[in-house]
Amino acid sequence: MFLWSLLGWTGLAAAAVPLTPQPRQMGVADGLPSGRVNAFAEDRLGYLWMATYDGLARYDGRGFRIWRTEDGLRDNLTWALYVDADNRLWVGTENAGVAVMDANRKSFTFYNRRNTPALGSDTIWSIAATADGSLWFGTAGGGLTRRFADGHFQRYMPIAGDPRSLPNSSVVHMATTADGSLWIGTKRGLARWTGHDFERAPNQALQRVDVNRLTPEPDGGLWIATNLGVVLRKPDGSFVNQPWRSASAIPVLQTLLHDSAGTYWLDTASGLGYQDQATVRNVPLYSVSAHGLVKPNWVTAYQDRDGGLWFASMNANLWHLPANWRQFAVLSNDDSDPATMRNPYVLATAPSSQGGLWLTGTRGALDWLDPATGQVKHHLKVIDPVFWPQSMTEDDQGRVWIGLNGLLYRYDPANGQLQRWSEKDAVDAVDPGGVSLARACGAQLWLYVRTVGLQVRDLDGHVVRRVPAGSPAFPRDVFVQDLQCGPDGQPWLVTDRGLMRWREQEQRVEPIPGASGDALFSMAFDGDHGLWLGAMGQLRHYRWDGQRLRLLQRIGADQDFPATAPTSLLVDRQGIVWTGSSRGLTRTDPKSRQLRQYGVRDGLPSPEIREHSLVQASTGQISGATPDGLVLFDPGLLTPSRRQPALQIEFVGVRRGDDGLDLTHLAEPVLDSQDRDLHVAARLLSFSGADDSSYRFRLGGYDPDWVEVGVSGERLFSRLPAGRYALEVQGRSSDGVWSPVKTLHFRVLPPWWRSPWGLASWALLALLLTGGSLHLYRLRLRRRSAWQLAQHKRELAEQASQAKTHFLATLGHEVRTPMTGVLGMSELLLATPLDERQRRYTRAIQNAGSHLLRLVNDALDLARIEAGRLEMDAQDFDLRELLDGVAALIAPSAQQRGLAFSCHVADGVPPALRGDPLRIRQIVLNLLGNAVKFTERGAVRLQALPLAEAGVMLVVSDTGPGMNAEQQARLFQRFEQAEGARTASRYGGSGLGLAICQELAVAMGGTISVESTPGQGTRFLVSLPLPAGNGAVPALPSAPAPGEGSPLSVLLVEDDATIAEVVTGLLQARGHAVQAVSHGLAALTALALEHFDIALLDLDLPGIDGLALARQLRAQGLTLPMLAVTARADGDAEALAQAAGFDGFLRKPVTGQMLAEAITAAIAAAQQRQA
Repeated sequence: MFLWSLLGWTGLAAAAVPLTPQPRQMGVADGLPSGRVNAFAEDRLGYLWMATYDGLARYDGRGFRIWRTEDGLRDNLTWALYVDADNRLWVGTENAGVAVMDANRKSFTFYNRRNTPALGSDTIWSIAATADGSLWFGTAGGGLTRRFADGHFQRYMPIAGDPRSLPNSSVVHMATTADGSLWIGTKRGLARWTGHDFERAPNQALQRVDVNRLTPEPDGGLWIATNLGVVLRKPDGSFVNQPWRSASAIPVLQTLLHDSAGTYWLDTASGLGYQDQATVRNVPLYSVSAHGLVKPNWVTAYQDRDGGLWFASMNANLWHLPANWRQFAVLSNDDSDPATMRNPYVLATAPSSQGGLWLTGTRGALDWLDPATGQVKHHLKVIDPVFWPQSMTEDDQGRVWIGLNGLLYRYDPANGQLQRWSEKDAVDAVDPGGVSLARACGAQLWLYVRTVGLQVRDLDGHVVRRVPAGSPAFPRDVFVQDLQCGPDGQPWLVTDRGLMRWREQEQRVEPIPGASGDALFSMAFDGDHGLWLGAMGQLRHYRWDGQRLRLLQRIGADQDFPATAPTSLLVDRQGIVWTGSSRGLTRTDPKSRQLRQYGVRDGLPSPEIREHSLVQASTGQISGATPDGLVLFDPGLLTPSRRQPALQIEFVGVRRGDDGLDLTHLAEPVLDSQDRDLHVAARLLSFSGADDSSYRFRLGGYDPDWVEVGVSGERLFSRLPAGRYALEVQGRSSDGVWSPVKTLHFRVLPPWWRSPWGLASWALLALLLTGGSLHLYRLRLRRRSAWQLAQHKRELAEQASQAKTHFLATLGHEVRTPMTGVLGMSELLLATPLDERQRRYTRAIQNAGSHLLRLVNDALDLARIEAGRLEMDAQDFDLRELLDGVAALIAPSAQQRGLAFSCHVADGVPPALRGDPLRIRQIVLNLLGNAVKFTERGAVRLQALPLAEAGVMLVVSDTGPGMNAEQQARLFQRFEQAEGARTASRYGGSGLGLAICQELAVAMGGTISVESTPGQGTRFLVSLPLPAGNGAVPALPSAPAPGEGSPLSVLLVEDDATIAEVVTGLLQARGHAVQAVSHGLAALTALALEHFDIALLDLDLPGIDGLALARQLRAQGLTLPMLAVTARADGDAEALAQAAGFDGFLRKPVTGQMLAEAITAAIAAAQQRQA
């Protein structure tokens, strides 16, 4: 006790829990420019500054901002810091003298030997200030330099033979004591500035003259550290050598800090030490980067305004102990220290009647803990060598009951006796399975084994009652989460089906009236007929009136209660509710309904609080088990701070053009009208719990209410209208306290055209515009009239185009029906005995009809092209088969005219292509037909050549008359022929064929070109970039030869009598039996009475049309082939017929050959459909 009176130590009241400081290491990975920190200083705004070996760092609680040479600092190695009354930062450097950063943190001013001769060296080791406004700079070998309040400098150096001069020219450290005295530590001794000279301390009192560090005491004392240890100069002027020696077996090298709580922090031979009562205790320092314990060489220490401690070392980075480090004590197992707990992970805890706590865990040991001192008493080394303990309770006789898997132990600490029961015992056997819950209620012990049930024993261990799961007394699907002794003296059970209790009279478990039936996880009684229940994401407070529970309040998401299961619940003696979960510890004040959540940043070793591990000792301390240690805290001291945190607007910036503009330190920032992305960042300057803080912003006239931005503290405004604004900012600490509102006033300038001179310009411009408005109005009227006329013409043109398209479609339909009669009757007539003249007349009728049909088809194709409704049916096809079919059609015509015809497909042409084979056939037939028609003698040739990339080039060449350039230019125009009317009169034709071919080729992504010389023939080149086919190409059905195939029974449904007669005749000529009906009802009757091989249906029938008839027949299950025969010319007709169930489609007019081919294809399609 002599030591503490010697030090002036008054001491503190005994700590509620043992002190277990656990500093956190910080280094370059956390944002520091260097792991070697030489000095600390806090500015007037609350930022913490650090002088490091590689730059100047500023810490705001979340991150570091760094200044180096590239930021204006002339030297990165910094030694000393000082913040003056104007919030300027003075920095002592290694090679650049003194750097002064202005209060706006924008620029530096430098003092060095070049501009300040009184500064004897550019290496500044220390900076101090005295009450008269002077700043003192200690240099390396250049003596001591003083800067007076008026700005002039004076230098002090050692003078040989003068004992009142500076002891040495190298000033290592300086300190100002409570009485205002400036003490200077040099490499050759210690001196005090008297106001006019230096009073040297006796060297014999220092042990050694090389002073390393000076630490002032609040009472005016001064700690002096030398290479041999630490010396205390008391306020009365006496010196005490090595005052810590009697308090510790660990050598103390220097006193780092005397914090505001009265604790001394010491640089010891073992690392970091602190004074705890009458002893010096070592602080184990675990380094993540070193993967083990380290022993730093300390440079300095600092206590920030919140009470947090900072320790800087030369070899082990920076260490931080937050201000709230005393609120939790963490006890863990250390195999090298027998005084620590034996269990690495405490699995079960129970309060002891002797004031301590019983602990058991993963090593099966039983310990007793004094929560006030942390002293552990070992009772049982191993309870069971196989199974871990799962539950524990102490009965009213002070005996400890421990439940394991199929085992139950009772330990009596009075005599050390241990008794064991197992599931294999013949008498009083334990239920098989893990005893997850054990609770002593009066003279009975209640045990619960999941899926097995409840077991009741007396305190001698005899089984009194078993309540098996699945019995009438206890449902099987109920799982118990917690078990407590209720106010009625009987066990109350927290289950996944709500709250239940044991009814002694009924001998069964029953739900408690008033409690909900959802899943619960924990419960605790508050001692005033109150009950707290923990459910998923909420707490519920009930009042028990002896018969039922009445809900008083809920604490949930609206109060920011964590959305997880509170598996541990306790109400302390002040009525505060404590819950533990996988997200840490939560404190709930039922009166204010305020919550505070504690996690790893607050001192917990792990966020996972084990279920049912929150217990309160009779001395008041609460413990909680985590995988990384046992947590102890005094609930009376663990109260959220009500102090409002300090808020600082750290950054204000905008984007101006491509550059960023920093407006942070302007009193009222002014933004141009074109500025964008106004960025405002705020920070709560707290060095503990910064990551748990939150922020909100409100811009007057813009935000209807506060805008929460979470932990980022940043707000971005893309664009703001012109005007004056007030942006309010608030931050909320981890304790839930909002800072005072900080307001940023700023102004957004209007664009130039809304500025005063811009408005004047507008007025002048308005006068000029008024003079020309009449002229402009007249021009506008003329333009409007012209536009309306053009619009009217365009509408007329569109109407004309639509009318033409409709007319051609209608004309095609109306022409096809009578043409069927003309062509069909002429074909039938040619099959009868005729003389030569009659046969010539009939062929002329047939040829004229065919020509008329071609004209109609060309006109319809042209109408589709103009209407944009020309669609391609892309499918895989065999090009050689297609060209062979075309050649078979053209060769007879060529031979009749005495022309040689040949068809050749080159080897490189793909065997299969993907495109529209019908349109390709139409192009080739048209070109070959023209070649045969216009060639008098010679030959016509068809070639297929491969394209370089993909596709095919079709070449049609002849030896005809050829064409000149002017004829070639008009060749692909509509209604144009080579020699105009002369060609039409000689050869016939409409002049549409080549135009349509050109449109078809373009629709397929290709082109048609012509090469011709008069008298030498013509070559048409059709380039079609078609992709190669992917699969096997189905073979096209071959056309049956006349008389080929067996006779068929055909049903013809046609309302036009002439058409019916023609089709009947054509089919009968080929040996088929035909029954013709004129409407759908007659067709249904015929199909019901007779069997037909195929049905031919017109689509336009009276009553029910052909499409509806086909759908009805298919709905009735009729599977016979059906062929649509129609005069419709629209492109949708074939698709509609296919969707209705037809197997084939044929447009009128028809010939016998066309009918034969269509019937064959329809029968094949029907067979494939039925396969």
